[in-house]
Amino acid sequence: MLAIILMSMLGLSLVHREAGNRPLSSGRGEVIPAVEYQRMLGVGINVDWMKYSWVNYYYFHWRSLGICVPCYFREAGFTNVRIRVGGDVTNNRTALVQLGVIVNDTLKAGLLPVIAYTARGLRDNPENPRVQQHFLQWWLTVAEYFRDYPYNLSYDLLVESSGEIKDHPGILNKVYREVITEIRSIDPYRIIIVTPPGRSSPFRLGELNITNDGYIMAEWHIYAGGPRGCSYNMTYIKESIQTALQWSRKTGIPTWMGAWRPDDYPKPSGKNPKPLCPVSLEENFTRTMVSYLTEANIPYDINSDTKFFDIENLTWYTAQRDILQIIVGKHG
Repeated sequence: MLAIILMSMLGLSLVHREAGNRPLSSGRGEVIPAVEYQRMLGVGINVDWMKYSWVNYYYFHWRSLGICVPCYFREAGFTNVRIRVGGDVTNNRTALVQLGVIVNDTLKAGLLPVIAYTARGLRDNPENPRVQQHFLQWWLTVAEYFRDYPYNLSYDLLVESSGEIKDHPGILNKVYREVITEIRSIDPYRIIIVTPPGRSSPFRLGELNITNDGYIMAEWHIYAGGPRGCSYNMTYIKESIQTALQWSRKTGIPTWMGAWRPDDYPKPSGKNPKPLCPVSLEENFTRTMVSYLTEANIPYDINSDTKFFDIENLTWYTAQRDILQIIVGKHG
């Protein structure tokens, strides 16, 4: 344990010296409207490089040895990574700098980075004014830090509207409007992504009250935890997609499926997760999701890296390789 702590401290020291507050390249480049960004997202994966301490440790361990972890994901066929951040960057400069390093690495690897805040406080205590203010301050900190980064970088304000916030659409809209207003004063053209209430349900997209400025997207998802009980409903999948498409046509705001999981897993799943469903069901479910979403031109991200990639050994889990090929479109 002492060795791990010392190595982590060394890695953080390197991060501080190397990253600073500098983007990968000077200038933001051309602005990217939301409709174009939707097309660019393609197929991605939720990553926990800034969510779980053990994943974070291995990321920076390998990086200190000159190994590019995001490059593995680009080579596998992904085009974006949804970087889930759980830490408080407002009072933790190290976490903020680490996030900057990961974003730089991701951009350099040719992936679109999407910063997504888990916002546990807001999800659990949405009516608390101090919690709402902290949510605003968290995003202000991020927006200031990344203001000069390329427009390939986007902000996903809330990973999922689960917990108590799921039944408070009024509060959700309030904090969204406040955060968007402040970010726009810093960064007028950055893509900002919002999610509807009800655990990010596509059937509650209509409850969002957000002005479309051309650089707003909405994220929704179903089966984020996989086909629970190893069963799924094709009608539900079709209706979810059609609901999202209808909402987009009405509002002009494009959507994105930000998280779905091909298999069911025990809780907690640990570092070497074992899928619960038969291979045949997982394959059929995956083909169904990929086919329907692709036909609808809705980009999607799978959930998550720890279910596919063994970051400790820099290898893809053998049992999931065929499924991975279907997900990234390399297997019919």
